[in-house]
Amino acid sequence: MLRFSLPALLLLSLHASAAPLRYNRDIRPILSDNCFHCHGPDANHRKGGLRLDIRDEALKPAKSGKPAIVPGDSTASELVARLSHADPDELMPPPDSHKTLSPAQKSILTQWIAEGAPYEAHWAYTPITRPPVPTLNDPRASIRNPIDAFIQAPLLARNIAPSPEAAPNVLARRLSLDLTGLPAPVPTPASLETFTDQLLASPQYGERMAQHWLDVVRYADTVGFHGDQNHNAWPYRDWVINAFNQNLPFDQFTRAQLAGDLLPNPGDSEWTASCFNRLTMMTREGGAQPKEYLAKYTADRVRTVSMAWLGATVGCAECHDHKFDPWTQKDFYSLGAFFADVRQWGVYNDYAYTPNPDLRGWSNDHPFPPERAVLSPALVARRDQLIATRTTLGTQLLAAAQQPAFAAWQASASQFLAAHPDGWSSTPPSVAPAKSAAPAIQPDGRIVFPKSKPAPTEISLPATNPTEISAIRIEILPDASHGNSISRGGPVTLKPSFARIDASGKASPLTIRAAEANRRKPRYANGFEITSITSGWTTDPAAASLAHSSTWLLANPVSLKPGESLRVSLPDHAAAALRVSTSPIISNFHQSPPLADAAAFLVLHQPALAKPILALDDQITATRNGLTQVMVTERAPTPLTIRVLARGNWQDESGPVAPPLTPGFLPQPDKHGPLSRLDLANWITSPQNPLTARVVMNRLWRQLFGTGLSAQTDDLGAQGEAPSHPELLDWLAAEFMSDWDFRRMVRLIVSSHSYRQSSLPNPASRDADPLNRWLASQNPRRLEAEAVRDNALAIAGLLDLSFGGPPVKPYQPADYYAGLQFPDRDYTPDKGPDQYRRGIYSHWQRTFLHPMLANFDAPSREDCVALRTASNTPQQALTLLNDPSFVEAARVWASRLLPAANNDAERIRLAFSESLTRPPTPEELRGLLDFLNAARKAYSERPADIPRLLAIGNSPPPKDASPELAAWTSLCRVILNLHETITRY
Repeated sequence: MLRFSLPALLLLSLHASAAPLRYNRDIRPILSDNCFHCHGPDANHRKGGLRLDIRDEALKPAKSGKPAIVPGDSTASELVARLSHADPDELMPPPDSHKTLSPAQKSILTQWIAEGAPYEAHWAYTPITRPPVPTLNDPRASIRNPIDAFIQAPLLARNIAPSPEAAPNVLARRLSLDLTGLPAPVPTPASLETFTDQLLASPQYGERMAQHWLDVVRYADTVGFHGDQNHNAWPYRDWVINAFNQNLPFDQFTRAQLAGDLLPNPGDSEWTASCFNRLTMMTREGGAQPKEYLAKYTADRVRTVSMAWLGATVGCAECHDHKFDPWTQKDFYSLGAFFADVRQWGVYNDYAYTPNPDLRGWSNDHPFPPERAVLSPALVARRDQLIATRTTLGTQLLAAAQQPAFAAWQASASQFLAAHPDGWSSTPPSVAPAKSAAPAIQPDGRIVFPKSKPAPTEISLPATNPTEISAIRIEILPDASHGNSISRGGPVTLKPSFARIDASGKASPLTIRAAEANRRKPRYANGFEITSITSGWTTDPAAASLAHSSTWLLANPVSLKPGESLRVSLPDHAAAALRVSTSPIISNFHQSPPLADAAAFLVLHQPALAKPILALDDQITATRNGLTQVMVTERAPTPLTIRVLARGNWQDESGPVAPPLTPGFLPQPDKHGPLSRLDLANWITSPQNPLTARVVMNRLWRQLFGTGLSAQTDDLGAQGEAPSHPELLDWLAAEFMSDWDFRRMVRLIVSSHSYRQSSLPNPASRDADPLNRWLASQNPRRLEAEAVRDNALAIAGLLDLSFGGPPVKPYQPADYYAGLQFPDRDYTPDKGPDQYRRGIYSHWQRTFLHPMLANFDAPSREDCVALRTASNTPQQALTLLNDPSFVEAARVWASRLLPAANNDAERIRLAFSESLTRPPTPEELRGLLDFLNAARKAYSERPADIPRLLAIGNSPPPKDASPELAAWTSLCRVILNLHETITRY
């Protein structure tokens, strides 16, 4: 397939007749696409002894004895003769290659040889030097910064003036969608400069920028292979967003991800960033071969690093030298060798044929180690906000009539806390007689068991005074008589039951509302830890010398009278020592020291009134005190031995060992001796590496203009495309490398006239440059999948802008996950605010990507993606019309529009202002009014359709299910479906 555009061909024709040709711009694309496959870098597939990618080689006689190129003499050059040879066996490219050169391309090659066949080093591999900024004295120029000089100099040379600046409302929407992925506010901000600074400083800026990086690093919430189970990666997603919001310099951004674990004294941030190395697809399928999958993981990291930072597609070098670029197979495996020290398993389970003792007992419900517990800023913020809400709600719910009871309880609770600051009281227990030796009761309430086999225990705590109990604490304690261990042998498992024993000895069971422990052997469900221990508590085998503590909250607090007691029954257990304590004021797990506030009073004494507080308690508990697990990079005790695999065959170990080395055709690191991942990261962002800054700036340009300066943002190699403005790309790269300040580069680009100009096609260049590669105007571009939904929710007023946290689940068709097994799982859409979170936080299931995301071309992220497609399909229109997210958005938006204006026309004008930042044209207004009246008539005639439409979604349906609201919902669906609504102009 030809890899350069129509404008490029027009440029070639122009240069062929009017100016000397340039190899990188005019010749290399032709040779790379048509000739290098057989006459390029790959020696194993080179035909006829002819190599055309290196000048000295191209000038040598081929096996035929004839030189392909004779500089200055095209008639004596065999290359020219073969381009139009009558004999199919001599014709080049050969017919079976299915490649054909056009007459214009043949003419260009002939002219180039006649001009001396000058070669150039590939533009992307040449050192980055800062080009001089063109000086323009043309009155038609509109220069806001150096970017405009680079863009407008060639335009003015072609007698084309740049387009005028877009209208302020268009620019406000463009800036907002590009920098935050959200619609612009209404009315248009007075100062676009101030507005730009506000956008760049907003949390949504980091979310917008992170989206593209997450594509490149193939971030997902599942492992991809086989059962496609969940893995703990979302803290890495939040780290990336925070890195952009904090404007972490790109060189530090790179080091943290590739080698965060190798940095001095790594903290939570560095460990979380190192999750990058763990985002490979992984398997625990029985029968999978560990060596095969270790080879897959290595190859995946090579492909990702090379595309993310080096702009290279090197997958073919896994089996042979690259056919078009100077990447050798040895380069491929040497790059993979940097990751040989990553601790990993080929198969994440312990099977007989592949024993992994570290994973003994693992199942499909378990996570993918190694992991670390890190503090999540998002969870901490969520916890604190929920606790504050709980406190406020408690005060609001406490009616005036309850104030005396609350005051009396608060006074009693304060006295208790003064005597027991931690909120717990330990009274001397009694233990039912045992068949073996009796346990010893210590003055502090500790029960020390003798050395014996596990046996059941019944513990009684008698009440000598009226005793309120809201929570029970069981501690498992180390004891000197058992070697300072908490166990008499093996892990300790407790499955307690609780009862109130009245004076006659009658037992009344007590129900537990929730239970947690500070230490425990973890249990898992679909990759995530189960924190509750209500069904049983097993101690942590790795912490046998440390005290373990558990808290058991009663569903209904009890008041023991004198003569009554609390009984704690424990089936067979192996605890060395236990202590049971009670509390009258503990109402949750998250406030330490406990508070005697209104919320606690209601939970303990008015459970019916406290239901919303208990719901908040569940949400607070789910934040796990701000801690969460994340996959991290740890160094393996013994690094893998990385060999060059013949044709990529993981079973063939005859190839040479590949040490960690950077690609041989690029400048090498300034270090002698073995190289580490940290050395790789430093080299990637070193001044000697010509690729990284070009790659990142080219991707940023595509993000802000719709097309990169080199359109193939995923491939800056020979099969890519020469930049439309090479000097500009180098200037941007040099500017970026000066301080690696990404936000500064964003501000620089969006401040240029080139960015701010109108996106209407420029009449002076439209015919000669139909793809607008000369940038005589801005480029419209369709919003990415996540932004399509975000935009609709924001317009409706539904979007929840909460930051970070675990992935959320938007509405999804029932049984869409029916094919997922190991384990089987259901998809339950979120309720409440999480349903309206931004798309970047959506659960990303690699093998079953959410249909809305898939329909709008989001990648599955099974592999690195640096270039999303932008298709236009019927499924997209059907999604916008029928996906519950969009139907609900239309209904909520309609509910807001109806009281906001006095007549239909004004409401439509307001809707256009909120969605498109412009008024409707007279024709649009007439058409929508006609549609609105038709919808009113249709719903009046079919009233049964109204509640079905208005009940879609989680937000409360309206009390008045009227034809009017249904008609306006339909009109809002139309506006949300407009091409303009999902397009940035």
